[in-house]
Amino acid sequence: MPSHVATSVDRFRVPRLGRRGALAALGALPLAGLGALSFHVLAPGGAASSTRGLMTFDHQLGWVKGIQFGGYLAALDRGYLAEEGLDVNFVAGGPGTDYRTLVASGRAMTSESNVAGMIDGHLHGQPLVAFAAVMQHDPGAIMSPVGRPIRSVQDMVGKTLGVPNSVRAQLIPLIRRAGIDPASIRLVPVGSDPSLLASGQVDGYYSWSTTAVPALRKIGFDPHWMPLSDLGVPGYGQVLIARRDTLAQHRDALVRYTRALIRGWRWVVDNPQEAAEMIVRKYAPPGTDVAEQRGQADMMRDYIVGGDAKRHGLLWIDPAVFEKAVALGREAGSVPADAEVDVSRLVTQDIVRAALK
Repeated sequence: MPSHVATSVDRFRVPRLGRRGALAALGALPLAGLGALSFHVLAPGGAASSTRGLMTFDHQLGWVKGIQFGGYLAALDRGYLAEEGLDVNFVAGGPGTDYRTLVASGRAMTSESNVAGMIDGHLHGQPLVAFAAVMQHDPGAIMSPVGRPIRSVQDMVGKTLGVPNSVRAQLIPLIRRAGIDPASIRLVPVGSDPSLLASGQVDGYYSWSTTAVPALRKIGFDPHWMPLSDLGVPGYGQVLIARRDTLAQHRDALVRYTRALIRGWRWVVDNPQEAAEMIVRKYAPPGTDVAEQRGQADMMRDYIVGGDAKRHGLLWIDPAVFEKAVALGREAGSVPADAEVDVSRLVTQDIVRAALK
Protein backbone atom coordinates (compact mmCIF):
# COMPACT_ATOMS: atom_id res chain seq x y z
CA MET A 1 0.00 0.00 0.00
CA PRO A 2 1.23 3.55 -0.67
CA SER A 3 2.06 5.86 2.20
CA HIS A 4 -0.86 8.00 3.33
CA VAL A 5 0.25 11.60 3.78
CA ALA A 6 -2.65 13.60 5.19
CA THR A 7 -3.78 17.10 6.04
CA SER A 8 -6.76 16.70 8.35
CA VAL A 9 -10.05 17.95 6.94
CA ASP A 10 -11.15 18.70 10.51
CA ARG A 11 -8.73 21.61 10.48
CA PHE A 12 -10.36 23.10 7.39
CA ARG A 13 -12.50 26.04 8.37
CA VAL A 14 -14.92 28.04 6.24
CA PRO A 15 -15.77 31.61 7.32
CA ARG A 16 -19.36 32.50 8.12
CA LEU A 17 -21.15 33.58 4.96
CA GLY A 18 -23.17 36.78 4.93
CA ARG A 19 -26.14 37.41 2.67
CA ARG A 20 -24.11 38.33 -0.39
CA GLY A 21 -21.55 35.65 0.39
CA ALA A 22 -24.27 33.03 0.53
CA LEU A 23 -25.57 34.14 -2.85
CA ALA A 24 -22.08 34.13 -4.29
CA ALA A 25 -21.73 30.51 -3.21
CA LEU A 26 -24.62 29.43 -5.42
CA GLY A 27 -23.94 27.66 -8.66
CA ALA A 28 -20.38 26.82 -7.66
CA LEU A 29 -20.83 23.11 -8.22
CA PRO A 30 -21.15 23.39 -11.98
CA LEU A 31 -18.78 26.35 -12.18
CA ALA A 32 -15.78 25.24 -10.11
CA GLY A 33 -12.42 26.33 -11.44
CA LEU A 34 -8.81 25.65 -10.52
CA GLY A 35 -7.07 25.12 -7.23
CA ALA A 36 -7.03 22.68 -4.33
CA LEU A 37 -7.86 22.49 -0.66
CA SER A 38 -6.70 19.94 1.90
CA PHE A 39 -6.60 16.34 0.71
CA HIS A 40 -4.91 13.01 1.30
CA VAL A 41 -2.16 12.25 -1.19
CA LEU A 42 -2.60 8.89 -2.89
CA ALA A 43 -0.76 7.09 -5.62
CA PRO A 44 -2.87 7.04 -8.80
CA GLY A 45 -5.90 4.86 -8.18
CA GLY A 46 -4.63 4.22 -4.66
CA ALA A 47 -6.21 3.68 -1.27
CA ALA A 48 -5.01 2.75 2.19
CA SER A 49 -6.16 0.86 5.26
CA SER A 50 -7.33 2.72 8.35
CA THR A 51 -6.57 1.71 11.93
CA ARG A 52 -10.08 0.17 12.03
CA GLY A 53 -9.20 -2.20 9.20
CA LEU A 54 -11.34 -0.33 6.68
CA MET A 55 -10.26 0.76 3.22
CA THR A 56 -9.59 4.50 3.39
CA PHE A 57 -9.76 6.96 0.54
CA ASP A 58 -10.60 10.59 -0.20
CA HIS A 59 -13.66 11.88 -2.01
CA GLN A 60 -13.14 15.47 -3.15
CA LEU A 61 -16.29 17.57 -2.91
CA GLY A 62 -16.83 20.44 -5.31
CA TRP A 63 -18.06 22.82 -2.60
CA VAL A 64 -18.44 23.21 1.16
CA LYS A 65 -20.34 20.48 2.97
CA GLY A 66 -24.10 20.84 2.75
CA ILE A 67 -27.27 19.00 1.83
CA GLN A 68 -26.19 18.93 -1.82
CA PHE A 69 -23.82 16.19 -0.60
CA GLY A 70 -26.36 14.87 1.87
CA GLY A 71 -26.35 11.27 0.65
CA TYR A 72 -22.58 11.03 1.01
CA LEU A 73 -22.61 12.45 4.52
CA ALA A 74 -25.62 10.33 5.52
CA ALA A 75 -23.77 7.22 4.35
CA LEU A 76 -20.88 8.27 6.59
CA ASP A 77 -22.98 9.41 9.56
CA ARG A 78 -25.33 6.42 9.60
CA GLY A 79 -22.57 3.84 9.24
CA TYR A 80 -23.44 2.59 5.75
CA LEU A 81 -19.87 3.13 4.57
CA ALA A 82 -18.39 1.35 7.56
CA GLU A 83 -20.75 -1.58 6.96
CA GLU A 84 -19.26 -1.83 3.48
CA GLY A 85 -15.73 -1.84 4.89
CA LEU A 86 -14.98 1.75 3.85
CA ASP A 87 -13.58 4.78 5.65
CA VAL A 88 -14.14 7.70 3.28
CA ASN A 89 -12.80 11.17 3.92
CA PHE A 90 -15.08 13.78 2.31
CA VAL A 91 -12.87 16.78 1.60
CA ALA A 92 -14.65 20.12 1.43
CA GLY A 93 -14.14 22.15 -1.71
CA GLY A 94 -14.48 25.79 -2.65
CA PRO A 95 -14.61 28.18 -5.59
CA GLY A 96 -11.11 27.21 -6.71
CA THR A 97 -11.35 23.43 -6.38
CA ASP A 98 -10.33 21.58 -9.53
CA TYR A 99 -11.90 18.28 -8.55
CA ARG A 100 -11.35 16.57 -11.91
CA THR A 101 -7.62 17.23 -11.81
CA LEU A 102 -7.39 16.06 -8.20
CA VAL A 103 -8.88 12.71 -9.22
CA ALA A 104 -6.93 12.49 -12.49
CA SER A 105 -3.67 13.06 -10.59
CA GLY A 106 -4.53 10.45 -7.95
CA ARG A 107 -4.71 12.92 -5.08
CA ALA A 108 -8.36 11.99 -4.52
CA MET A 109 -9.87 8.66 -5.46
CA THR A 110 -13.38 9.89 -6.32
CA SER A 111 -15.26 13.12 -6.88
CA GLU A 112 -18.17 14.36 -8.96
CA SER A 113 -18.44 16.22 -12.25
CA ASN A 114 -21.07 16.62 -14.96
CA VAL A 115 -21.46 15.28 -18.48
CA ALA A 116 -19.97 18.34 -20.20
CA GLY A 117 -17.05 18.29 -17.76
CA MET A 118 -16.35 14.64 -18.48
CA ILE A 119 -16.28 15.29 -22.22
CA ASP A 120 -13.94 18.24 -21.70
CA GLY A 121 -11.69 16.13 -19.49
CA HIS A 122 -11.59 13.40 -22.12
CA LEU A 123 -10.58 15.90 -24.80
CA HIS A 124 -7.75 17.05 -22.53
CA GLY A 125 -6.51 13.53 -21.88
CA GLN A 126 -7.80 13.01 -18.34
CA PRO A 127 -8.17 9.25 -17.64
CA LEU A 128 -11.54 9.59 -15.90
CA VAL A 129 -14.68 7.45 -15.99
CA ALA A 130 -18.19 8.24 -14.73
CA PHE A 131 -19.75 5.33 -12.82
CA ALA A 132 -22.95 6.72 -11.23
CA ALA A 133 -25.10 9.87 -11.18
CA VAL A 134 -26.88 11.33 -8.16
CA MET A 135 -29.30 13.61 -10.02
CA GLN A 136 -30.95 12.08 -13.07
CA HIS A 137 -31.27 15.44 -14.80
CA ASP A 138 -28.83 18.34 -14.64
CA PRO A 139 -30.31 20.89 -12.20
CA GLY A 140 -28.74 23.75 -14.15
CA ALA A 141 -31.40 26.31 -15.08
CA ILE A 142 -31.91 29.86 -16.28
CA MET A 143 -33.28 31.88 -13.35
CA SER A 144 -35.42 34.94 -13.98
CA PRO A 145 -37.79 37.18 -11.98
CA VAL A 146 -41.16 35.51 -11.54
CA GLY A 147 -42.80 38.70 -12.84
CA ARG A 148 -40.70 38.60 -16.05
CA PRO A 149 -40.11 34.88 -16.54
CA ILE A 150 -37.96 33.36 -19.23
CA ARG A 151 -39.89 30.24 -20.24
CA SER A 152 -38.41 29.52 -23.66
CA VAL A 153 -35.62 30.44 -26.04
CA GLN A 154 -37.98 32.97 -27.63
CA ASP A 155 -38.33 34.74 -24.27
CA MET A 156 -34.56 35.33 -24.25
CA VAL A 157 -34.64 37.66 -27.26
CA GLY A 158 -33.61 41.20 -26.32
CA LYS A 159 -32.54 40.16 -22.82
CA THR A 160 -29.20 39.94 -21.01
CA LEU A 161 -28.37 36.52 -19.59
CA GLY A 162 -25.51 35.79 -17.21
CA VAL A 163 -24.07 32.41 -18.14
CA PRO A 164 -20.62 30.81 -17.84
CA ASN A 165 -18.82 30.13 -21.10
CA SER A 166 -19.42 26.37 -20.85
CA VAL A 167 -23.17 26.95 -20.71
CA ARG A 168 -22.98 29.49 -23.52
CA ALA A 169 -21.56 26.73 -25.72
CA GLN A 170 -24.61 24.60 -24.94
CA LEU A 171 -27.13 27.40 -25.49
CA ILE A 172 -25.91 28.67 -28.86
CA PRO A 173 -26.94 25.62 -30.92
CA LEU A 174 -30.33 25.52 -29.15
CA ILE A 175 -30.88 29.19 -29.98
CA ARG A 176 -30.03 28.53 -33.61
CA ARG A 177 -32.30 25.48 -33.73
CA ALA A 178 -35.18 27.74 -32.65
CA GLY A 179 -34.50 29.95 -35.70
CA ILE A 180 -33.23 32.82 -33.57
CA ASP A 181 -30.13 34.88 -34.25
CA PRO A 182 -27.81 34.42 -31.23
CA ALA A 183 -26.82 38.09 -31.61
CA SER A 184 -30.35 39.05 -30.51
CA ILE A 185 -29.58 37.68 -27.03
CA ARG A 186 -26.82 39.21 -24.90
CA LEU A 187 -24.91 36.40 -23.18
CA VAL A 188 -22.46 37.79 -20.62
CA PRO A 189 -19.91 35.66 -18.75
CA VAL A 190 -20.42 35.50 -15.00
CA GLY A 191 -19.09 33.72 -11.98
CA SER A 192 -21.10 32.33 -9.08
CA ASP A 193 -23.01 35.41 -7.90
CA PRO A 194 -26.81 35.27 -8.50
CA SER A 195 -27.18 38.60 -6.69
CA LEU A 196 -26.71 39.99 -10.20
CA LEU A 197 -30.21 38.70 -10.90
CA ALA A 198 -31.69 39.86 -7.61
CA SER A 199 -30.28 43.36 -8.18
CA GLY A 200 -31.58 43.51 -11.77
CA GLN A 201 -28.19 43.66 -13.47
CA VAL A 202 -29.18 40.72 -15.68
CA ASP A 203 -32.56 39.48 -16.90
CA GLY A 204 -31.61 35.84 -16.51
CA TYR A 205 -28.92 33.95 -14.65
CA TYR A 206 -27.64 30.39 -14.89
CA SER A 207 -27.23 28.40 -11.69
CA TRP A 208 -28.29 25.13 -10.12
CA SER A 209 -31.97 25.45 -9.26
CA THR A 210 -31.53 23.14 -6.29
CA THR A 211 -29.22 25.61 -4.53
CA ALA A 212 -30.18 28.99 -6.01
CA VAL A 213 -33.96 28.87 -5.62
CA PRO A 214 -34.04 28.30 -1.81
CA ALA A 215 -31.36 30.96 -1.21
CA LEU A 216 -33.04 33.54 -3.44
CA ARG A 217 -36.37 32.92 -1.74
CA LYS A 218 -34.69 33.36 1.61
CA ILE A 219 -33.82 36.98 0.76
CA GLY A 220 -37.29 37.69 -0.60
CA PHE A 221 -36.59 37.23 -4.32
CA ASP A 222 -39.05 34.86 -5.98
CA PRO A 223 -37.38 33.28 -9.04
CA HIS A 224 -38.77 31.46 -12.02
CA TRP A 225 -36.45 28.77 -13.36
CA MET A 226 -36.25 27.03 -16.70
CA PRO A 227 -34.16 23.85 -16.62
CA LEU A 228 -31.76 23.54 -19.54
CA SER A 229 -32.88 19.93 -19.81
CA ASP A 230 -36.29 21.29 -20.89
CA LEU A 231 -34.52 22.88 -23.85
CA GLY A 232 -32.87 19.62 -24.82
CA VAL A 233 -29.51 19.86 -23.03
CA PRO A 234 -28.61 16.30 -21.93
CA GLY A 235 -26.93 15.87 -18.59
CA TYR A 236 -26.79 14.63 -15.02
CA GLY A 237 -26.08 16.35 -11.73
CA GLN A 238 -23.23 15.07 -9.55
CA VAL A 239 -21.72 12.43 -11.81
CA LEU A 240 -19.48 10.24 -9.69
CA ILE A 241 -16.02 9.83 -11.20
CA ALA A 242 -12.82 7.87 -10.71
CA ARG A 243 -9.69 7.08 -12.69
CA ARG A 244 -9.86 4.28 -15.23
CA ASP A 245 -7.18 2.30 -13.39
CA THR A 246 -9.07 2.72 -10.12
CA LEU A 247 -12.04 0.93 -11.67
CA ALA A 248 -9.74 -1.90 -12.65
CA GLN A 249 -7.87 -2.15 -9.33
CA HIS A 250 -10.68 -1.35 -6.87
CA ARG A 251 -13.87 -2.37 -8.65
CA ASP A 252 -15.27 -4.16 -5.60
CA ALA A 253 -14.63 -1.13 -3.38
CA LEU A 254 -16.40 1.18 -5.84
CA VAL A 255 -19.38 -1.19 -5.95
CA ARG A 256 -19.54 -1.19 -2.16
CA TYR A 257 -19.11 2.59 -2.13
CA THR A 258 -21.94 3.09 -4.61
CA ARG A 259 -24.17 0.72 -2.65
CA ALA A 260 -23.59 2.74 0.54
CA LEU A 261 -24.29 6.00 -1.29
CA ILE A 262 -27.53 4.63 -2.69
CA ARG A 263 -28.63 3.92 0.89
CA GLY A 264 -27.48 7.37 1.98
CA TRP A 265 -29.39 9.21 -0.74
CA ARG A 266 -32.49 7.09 -0.13
CA TRP A 267 -32.38 8.10 3.53
CA VAL A 268 -32.07 11.79 2.61
CA VAL A 269 -35.01 11.55 0.19
CA ASP A 270 -37.14 9.84 2.83
CA ASN A 271 -36.04 12.05 5.74
CA PRO A 272 -35.34 15.57 4.35
CA GLN A 273 -35.87 17.46 7.62
CA GLU A 274 -33.76 15.07 9.69
CA ALA A 275 -31.10 15.13 6.97
CA ALA A 276 -31.01 18.95 6.93
CA GLU A 277 -30.68 19.07 10.71
CA MET A 278 -27.91 16.46 10.67
CA ILE A 279 -25.97 18.37 8.03
CA VAL A 280 -26.20 21.70 9.87
CA ARG A 281 -25.44 20.19 13.26
CA LYS A 282 -22.40 18.15 12.25
CA TYR A 283 -20.97 19.06 8.85
CA ALA A 284 -21.95 22.40 7.31
CA PRO A 285 -20.07 25.69 7.87
CA PRO A 286 -21.19 27.80 10.84
CA GLY A 287 -24.27 29.89 10.11
CA THR A 288 -25.79 27.45 7.61
CA ASP A 289 -29.57 27.75 7.74
CA VAL A 290 -31.60 24.57 8.40
CA ALA A 291 -34.66 25.85 6.54
CA GLU A 292 -32.58 26.62 3.47
CA GLN A 293 -30.97 23.18 3.62
CA ARG A 294 -34.43 21.60 3.87
CA GLY A 295 -35.50 23.67 0.86
CA GLN A 296 -32.55 22.34 -1.12
CA ALA A 297 -33.38 18.77 -0.09
CA ASP A 298 -36.95 19.23 -1.31
CA MET A 299 -35.70 20.71 -4.61
CA MET A 300 -33.30 17.80 -5.13
CA ARG A 301 -35.82 15.05 -4.51
CA ASP A 302 -37.35 14.84 -7.99
CA TYR A 303 -33.90 15.02 -9.59
CA ILE A 304 -32.71 12.07 -7.48
CA VAL A 305 -35.71 9.74 -7.74
CA GLY A 306 -36.97 10.80 -11.19
CA GLY A 307 -35.85 9.90 -14.69
CA ASP A 308 -34.29 6.49 -15.16
CA ALA A 309 -33.99 6.06 -11.38
CA LYS A 310 -37.72 5.27 -11.31
CA ARG A 311 -37.11 2.16 -13.42
CA HIS A 312 -33.56 1.15 -12.59
CA GLY A 313 -32.81 2.53 -9.12
CA LEU A 314 -31.00 5.47 -7.55
CA LEU A 315 -27.69 6.69 -9.02
CA TRP A 316 -28.39 5.13 -12.41
CA ILE A 317 -26.30 6.35 -15.33
CA ASP A 318 -26.85 5.90 -19.07
CA PRO A 319 -24.13 6.23 -21.74
CA ALA A 320 -26.79 7.46 -24.19
CA VAL A 321 -26.89 10.77 -22.29
CA PHE A 322 -23.18 11.19 -22.98
CA GLU A 323 -23.68 10.34 -26.65
CA LYS A 324 -26.29 13.09 -26.96
CA ALA A 325 -24.01 15.56 -25.18
CA VAL A 326 -21.14 14.77 -27.55
CA ALA A 327 -23.44 15.38 -30.53
CA LEU A 328 -24.56 18.72 -29.07
CA GLY A 329 -20.92 19.63 -28.43
CA ARG A 330 -20.02 18.96 -32.04
CA GLU A 331 -22.90 21.15 -33.15
CA ALA A 332 -21.75 23.91 -30.81
CA GLY A 333 -18.09 23.56 -31.79
CA SER A 334 -16.93 22.73 -28.27
CA VAL A 335 -16.14 19.20 -29.48
CA PRO A 336 -13.93 19.45 -32.59
CA ALA A 337 -15.34 17.75 -35.65
CA ASP A 338 -12.22 15.61 -36.01
CA ALA A 339 -12.02 14.64 -32.34
CA GLU A 340 -12.64 10.98 -31.58
CA VAL A 341 -14.79 10.60 -28.48
CA ASP A 342 -15.29 7.00 -27.41
CA VAL A 343 -18.15 7.22 -24.90
CA SER A 344 -17.30 3.76 -23.56
CA ARG A 345 -14.10 5.35 -22.24
CA LEU A 346 -16.12 8.08 -20.50
CA VAL A 347 -18.82 6.16 -18.65
CA THR A 348 -19.58 2.66 -17.39
CA GLN A 349 -22.75 1.08 -16.01
CA ASP A 350 -20.83 -1.83 -14.49
CA ILE A 351 -20.46 -0.30 -11.01
CA VAL A 352 -24.02 0.95 -10.49
CA ARG A 353 -25.53 -2.23 -11.94
CA ALA A 354 -23.55 -4.33 -9.47
CA ALA A 355 -24.41 -2.00 -6.59
CA LEU A 356 -28.13 -2.10 -7.34
CA LYS A 357 -28.11 -5.92 -7.31
